[in-house]
Amino acid sequence: MSETDWDIQEVKRLKKKLLIQYNLIMLLIIVMFAFYIESGGPPGFLFGLCCVLIWFIAGQMLFTLKTGRIIGTKTSRLVQAFDRDRQGEKRWKRKRMAGGVIFSIMAVVITGMFFILDYNSVQLEFPLDALPLIGAGLGYNIGEITRINNL
Repeated sequence: MSETDWDIQEVKRLKKKLLIQYNLIMLLIIVMFAFYIESGGPPGFLFGLCCVLIWFIAGQMLFTLKTGRIIGTKTSRLVQAFDRDRQGEKRWKRKRMAGGVIFSIMAVVITGMFFILDYNSVQLEFPLDALPLIGAGLGYNIGEITRINNL
């Protein structure tokens, strides 16, 4: 489907739907994070879980880059197909490759840190330790709303 075949209002609606889904997932993660910290769970397990999540994201990005098949819900596949058509194949591939490489490097570094750091001396406190998650969610929301408005 070429760029002219896309209904921009429908794409905006789909992007807003994805943004709401993302916000619900972030809220769930923050609530689970708070519950885990308040129940006194070990920091090493939480860090290992984050490590696995980053490896999963990096693998998914590299899989999409290698095969061209998009993984996700129907809504996310449609939005990514629109972005691919709008940006052009070459630019889309370059952006996906950059994202895949960055996430792969992050995964390797965080895995290395997972085995090197001493978690016995780490104390987790909920409101303070959740600020990076909240900041990332806020930044993502601002960026997505700007991109939706620019369509």
